Formats: sequence, C-alpha cells, structure tokens
Amino acid sequence: MDQWQSLATRVTELEAIEAIKKLKARWWLACDKRDIAGMRGCFDESNFLIDFGFIGQFTDMDRFIAVFEELACHPTHFDSHHGMAPEITITGPDTAVGRWRIAFQLLETSRNMIQLMSSYYDDEYVCIDGEWKMRVSKSTLLSNLLIVAEGDNLKVTQIGGDGGLVTEH
Repeated sequence: MDQWQSLATRVTELEAIEAIKKLKARWWLACDKRDIAGMRGCFDESNFLIDFGFIGQFTDMDRFIAVFEELACHPTHFDSHHGMAPEITITGPDTAVGRWRIAFQLLETSRNMIQLMSSYYDDEYVCIDGEWKMRVSKSTLLSNLLIVAEGDNLKVTQIGGDGGLVTEH
C-alpha cells in the first residue's frame, strides 16, 4: 500500500470515528429531549442489545421505549447525559467498537430528588447503507448518588456503586 492509499484509509477511519461520535451525541440528546423517533434512529433495530444493568436488557425496541417512557417521560423529570472520553476503534469496513464515560444527572422536581450517576458504555457499531448505527450498548454503573431535598435540608438516600432510581424511592 503506497502512502496515498494509507492516507485515504486513515482519513476514512477518522471520518467513521467522527460519525460515530455524532451518533452517540444524537442518542444522548434524543434521550434528554424524549425524542423517541430520534432514539430509534440511532440503533440497528433488526439486531441489537441495550444492556442498562439494573434497569434491564432489551432486544426489542418497543419494550425498551415502553420502559424509557415509564421512567423518564414526565414533566417533572429533567435529565442530562454528559458523554466524554470516547475510545473508538474501527474493526472492519462497516464495524466498530467504542467505550465512553458518562456523567448523568437527574432532577425529579415532584419528589425533590437529585440523582448523579457515573458509568461507562461499551458499544458496538455497524454502518448500514452509509449510516452508522449502534448495535450493542452496555452500561456499567460506577457510582450513584441520590439526594432528597427536605425543606431547607438535603439528605443523601443512596451513595456508592449500587444501582437505583429516583422512581424507586
């Protein structure tokens, strides 16, 4: 392979990595905005796995969306996904793997609760008809902090590495 072919290969890989970064950013924003169609568009629905640990594993998008809507689609529920430090490796002409760190925050105003979680995602990607999609997204929780506002006081109700949601408290 001459230097120009090598350069073209490297540029193609960099373009794929950038497209995957944009895909993951679209996913998190779609989750934050409760954009169900946008969320669906980020996955290869014909063959996928979403593994959110204590929340569950999903291979059926309708089932995943139903759980998402039950947990997150409330006017008092404000969350924000902050993805960072992507490590993306192109594994083939149409495949890639990646690992992301994430800081997640939730404000649940009806319960006066704040949740802060940190985790990492191990993902698998596939390019279908020129568009990158997620095929596997596995979240591993690192830490979870639940805080309740009681009058003028804040009370820690959960701290550490165990999973839990404000909807359980």
